Amino acid sequence: MPTHESSYDNLQALFLMRLFRIRKLREDLGLRLSDRDPRWKLIEAALKSTLRDCEALGLEGEAHALLESD
Repeated sequence: MPTHESSYDNLQALFLMRLFRIRKLREDLGLRLSDRDPRWKLIEAALKSTLRDCEALGLEGEAHALLESD
């Protein structure tokens, strides 16, 4: 999660935090769920949707960096 949240407005910070949380959930459940499991499909859909929201808010670089970070 970016450490300088003050450089983002409230909506941008919300979607970056949401993306971080979904990424963490995906990592935590990735080894336990099959890619055919409806819960996995829901996580993937939420991740893609939130990524698109971040891109719409001008946070494409931050969002992709967040997804690539460990």
